[in-house]
Amino acid sequence: MVRPHAQLLADYLAELRLENLPPQARPLLQACLLDYLGCLLGGLGTPVATVLHGFAAAFGPGICSVAGRVGRAPPEAAALVNGAIAHALVFDDLHRHAKLHPGVAVIPAALAAAEIAGADGASLLLAIAAGYEAAARVGVALGLASHRLKGWRAAGTAGSFGAAVAAARLWALDKAQMHHAIAAAAAQASANWAFRESGGMELYLAAGTAARNGLVAALLARSGFAGAAAPLEAADGGFLMLSSDAHDAAELSDQLGTRFRLLDTCIKMHPTCHSTQTALDATLILRERDAPRLADIERIEVRAGDITRIQCGWPYAPGPAAKLIFHMGYAIAVALRNGSVMPGDFEGASPHDPELVRIAQSTEIIADPALTAIYAERKPSEVTLILRDGTRLSERVEFCRGEPENPADAATVAAKFRNLAGPRLAPSQLDRIAEIVLSIEAEKNVAELLGLLRMAATPGSASSPTVRAAGPRTYRHPPGHPVHTGAG
Repeated sequence: MVRPHAQLLADYLAELRLENLPPQARPLLQACLLDYLGCLLGGLGTPVATVLHGFAAAFGPGICSVAGRVGRAPPEAAALVNGAIAHALVFDDLHRHAKLHPGVAVIPAALAAAEIAGADGASLLLAIAAGYEAAARVGVALGLASHRLKGWRAAGTAGSFGAAVAAARLWALDKAQMHHAIAAAAAQASANWAFRESGGMELYLAAGTAARNGLVAALLARSGFAGAAAPLEAADGGFLMLSSDAHDAAELSDQLGTRFRLLDTCIKMHPTCHSTQTALDATLILRERDAPRLADIERIEVRAGDITRIQCGWPYAPGPAAKLIFHMGYAIAVALRNGSVMPGDFEGASPHDPELVRIAQSTEIIADPALTAIYAERKPSEVTLILRDGTRLSERVEFCRGEPENPADAATVAAKFRNLAGPRLAPSQLDRIAEIVLSIEAEKNVAELLGLLRMAATPGSASSPTVRAAGPRTYRHPPGHPVHTGAG
């Protein structure tokens, strides 16, 4: 009898070791951990953090750390809160082939599991690696276009599997238990896109519930829970069948040990939807090269995949940040004027600024069939500024900054971390967090790192970070990518 692909994946991940990973995986995962911590600390000044801290307090005392709270909370509450707050700025890492945010689901579950176990840093890093690989493989197997168009959000669905595997791997669960953790995750995984029409904190909650679901799934498996033989592939109610018309279960186990899906993780350089990232990079190239004045721009055309049009191209009107971070035209307007896009740009007076509103409303996303066809693999965009005198300035970007083909260097990731976390901790504390993360495999216990997160309760900034850039504002053109000469 052929074993389900989910069982093959569980077997592999239960026996994964750090030495099995390719050389580039460890520095990438360290960067992802530092980036997650920056997003978590940066998110403490947001309204959603206030709500979630109240939620954690309602559970009473527990054993796991919550960023920004001196007291601990029960494990499932800590995982949910640390996941949702880290997603509050929508600045966290992403996986382009799975259309999800792995860090905010996987890492909070791994941290809670590590705190319960008193684990060392090497175990934490291994758990994160296993979780990222699991989330990515489930996300790819779902078929991102069909899954998205049905209204599912992979950050919460596929993310739940990554969180379950991370916690299970940290506790060294065996092959059967790993499978049962995946089955328990399948019974809980959920997240939807309804918030996109009107805004809503469900945007952030998806990350938190994925972390919570995964931690609970691993705890259940460790306690003896036994799941279905084919929780993802069953013809009647299997998670893949349930949530996509274009799923491919073979992707769960394809090239295990030789193709590492986790390597396709991207460190985000803009706090906006993934589908806007290449267009924003193209916009910044145009800004640096051609120096267009906003007053001279009549309209903007963006050629992209159809999901980008659906997700990021509706008629602009000021609204909540949970909605506006998906609007392509508004983000382009901010990038043209300021030279960067930061979380604070989606709050306060900026969304009502007449100049930004005009540009946002004058931006059209055109679904390009060729770009739609490759959306699952990569998300190029071509941006054209049409000036009042008829001049057309165009630029196309194939891979956004932070993707493997155009990676963010260590200094850029560190600058982003300090920019986001700076209002919450002293420079010496930020230095220590960075030191721990960059030598995580040598750490005997992650307790010090968790203690620093709790210390962020010290009064700091009361609002989201509004600093204009996480690093130099000059856009560096991707190596080997030809510069288009804007045709007039």
